[in-house]
Amino acid sequence: MDSADKVASPTQRLRALLADKLKRVEERVFAGRVCSESLAAYHAIRRQNPALAGDDLYEAVIARRINLDSAGARAIVWRTHASLEDWMSDRGPTFRDIVKYMIVSEYLGQEASERGMNFDLGPFLAKRIDAAY
Repeated sequence: MDSADKVASPTQRLRALLADKLKRVEERVFAGRVCSESLAAYHAIRRQNPALAGDDLYEAVIARRINLDSAGARAIVWRTHASLEDWMSDRGPTFRDIVKYMIVSEYLGQEASERGMNFDLGPFLAKRIDAAY
């Protein structure tokens, strides 16, 4: 019997459960910060230029939030479009989609070994970002 076939001890299972719980808490805190920053940038841009809409608005919000030039912000919006296309969506991105993309890409970019997020961002963002944005 090799080590892969061995049943995990109760201590190992408890450690894994605690590690998973801590990871979800970390993800939630990270998502909350990005969401709050994005909403603050959104409202500031809307006050400055209420006529902005769609991708132009999203680019301005991204540029303000993470201090990017317009080309960098446009690239994030474009990658959000591409991400939606990968999931066979025939609609353009919403503000929630943009924020979700930023959360995931920034979280995964923190560590090269990070493989994904366990936290379900859909309900989290639905409670925080109005669908009208």
